[in-house]
Amino acid sequence: MNYHEYIILGAGPAGLQMSYLMEQAGRDYLVLERNDHAASFYSHYPRHGTLISLNKFNNYFPEAEFNLRHDWNSLLTSDFSHMFPDYSQDLYPKSADLVRYANDFAKKFALKIKYDTRVTHIAREHDDNHHFVLTDDNGTQFSCKHLLLATGPVKPNIPDIEGIELAEGYEDHDPSNVELYKNKRVVILGRGNSAFETADHLAGHAAIIFIMIGNRLIRHAWNSHFVGDLRSFNNTILDMFQLKAMHGVTGSVLTKITKQDDGSLRVYYEEELPHWNTPGTARGWFEVDHVIRSTGFKYIDKDLFAEDIVPEACKIEKYPVLKTNWESTVPDLYFIGTSMAGRDKKSASGFIHGFRYNVRTLFRLLEEKNHGVTLPNDMFSLASEEDLQKLGAALVTRLSTTSALYQLFGTLCDVLIFEEGKATLYYELPVEYVLTEPAFADKKMVLFTLELGFDNFENGFSDSLNFVRRNDPERPGSAAFLHPVFRYYENGEFVKGGNTRSSVVVRFDEAADLLDGDLANLKPRNTLLNFINSVVQVTDTMYSEEHFAEDEDRAEFTPWVTNDPRIENHGLQRCSLTVDGQQVGPIKLLYATKKAM
Repeated sequence: MNYHEYIILGAGPAGLQMSYLMEQAGRDYLVLERNDHAASFYSHYPRHGTLISLNKFNNYFPEAEFNLRHDWNSLLTSDFSHMFPDYSQDLYPKSADLVRYANDFAKKFALKIKYDTRVTHIAREHDDNHHFVLTDDNGTQFSCKHLLLATGPVKPNIPDIEGIELAEGYEDHDPSNVELYKNKRVVILGRGNSAFETADHLAGHAAIIFIMIGNRLIRHAWNSHFVGDLRSFNNTILDMFQLKAMHGVTGSVLTKITKQDDGSLRVYYEEELPHWNTPGTARGWFEVDHVIRSTGFKYIDKDLFAEDIVPEACKIEKYPVLKTNWESTVPDLYFIGTSMAGRDKKSASGFIHGFRYNVRTLFRLLEEKNHGVTLPNDMFSLASEEDLQKLGAALVTRLSTTSALYQLFGTLCDVLIFEEGKATLYYELPVEYVLTEPAFADKKMVLFTLELGFDNFENGFSDSLNFVRRNDPERPGSAAFLHPVFRYYENGEFVKGGNTRSSVVVRFDEAADLLDGDLANLKPRNTLLNFINSVVQVTDTMYSEEHFAEDEDRAEFTPWVTNDPRIENHGLQRCSLTVDGQQVGPIKLLYATKKAM
């Protein structure tokens, strides 16, 4: 039997990322890949060949780490030596370019991958070792102590609808055969990017397209700030719908499909009508030529496992249930890659630009647990005001350039542990892991994250496009866009929190002066210094938190009089910042309660 300490199942981006890290560390690992090349998912998806992951490489600032914030396809290396922008200059690149990039990555770093190995069964030995045993379709067996599943989407999510077999699946949809849909009536089932991607592709060919989204409204990524929601790149069909160009979106729920004698389909539906004077449910049917199912994927195949080691799945059976370190309910069995979104529905864990950092963090946790390698950290003396300023400078630089905390906002954090006269800074750990792991939770510590603050605003400010003006400096905590947040804990208990303002470029160091120079960029730095000093008390100095720079040649602020008509014209009296349902006054902190997390 082929034994390795670690087996990684799947040579997609997550499997490649983990294998790179293990290769560099000299660990005993093997990647098993069912197809004959890496990143094979992207040889088939998206069906229309264009990624919705950004490839923005002209960002003015020189730091490679900063620029990874806007490079959503590169994998992490120790020296930034293999970057996706070398393969494509397109803002939205082709999936074929990602396949080329991934396979060159595997070859360049001599990753240990066994291709054409389709694993059909996973069991576990019932002896002292408890090794996993993987069997492929040729009967060859492999065993390992730790198993990491980087299998990505394993099967389509097919709704339980009578006649659904009459629908075409997104996974089988042929984008090149547009003649099939010419002047035809088409229903597309789904509300996400794959549904709208398909609709946009057919918009100029089909006679009429109905996208049936059911009883849940569409969530737009520009408004929800979640990359997995509908992207503007795919929403041409919405323009056509609102401009009455034949195509449309309906809140109907598909209940049944039948085939008629002439080959057309009869589509039955239900529609809830809560806004009618007499609320109720309408039912009916209409005829179409095609139904295309674009209802997403599932990320766990329970049939792959022996009965005694089937990982638990979430309620809707989409994602595996994962611990704070991405271990499944089966000990030593981890899920990596897109399935990491099972623990994160707000940032980018389900995408390369997010899970590449989760994978690196998991690797570090495995290194600590299995090989005694200390988690990455830096130690700072903290006994004087000079020490405080050095620490503050390091933190500001970190928060101004980090891509990991930027992409996984509110999900990964840096942790500052206080001891007498010193502090240790640990990097890129899951927030929930830190709050529950005794090695951290039992200490005095500050967690640093980058976070959005839109959810703290009410009274008409739910639309992100309302936030085109700057934060109010007299409302501490009134930052909507991405900004640093810091929270102090003692022995696992939340004590207090604070935050800086946001920034156009999400930088808070001197380099940001070029674009944010009309603001006093010492303010976020000094806010951070004052917060840390309130914990360690190494100086009596209070650092200035003035909002505008004292440079009238560049910027100045003139207050309006109380009855200035512009106040009413802009509706600014509607702006309300709340925590736990209570309006926050000018002297209260937004992050003053544990629940505000």
